Amino acid sequence: MSTDWKPCKCGMKRDFMTRSNAEKALGKAQAKRARRGQAIGTRRGMKIEHRVYDCEFGGWHLTSENRSSFESRMFKESPAW
Repeated sequence: MSTDWKPCKCGMKRDFMTRSNAEKALGKAQAKRARRGQAIGTRRGMKIEHRVYDCEFGGWHLTSENRSSFESRMFKESPAW
C-alpha cells in the first residue's frame, strides 16, 4: 500500500496533498531507513526524515531538517524590518 503523491510545483519534491498522507509517508520512510541501518550495521551518515511541513504551493513535504535549524535559517533569510 503506497501513499499518494504527485510532483510539486515548487520543484523536484513530492507533494503528498494532505498532512495525513505526508505523515503516513514519514512513518514509512523512517521505518525503511531503520531497516536499512540495521542491515548495514549503522545509521551513521544516513539521511533520515524527521518531520513534515506545508509548502507555499499548497502541498506537504518530508524533510530531514529539524525545526530549530529550519526556523533559524528562515529568520536569517527574512528581510529586516
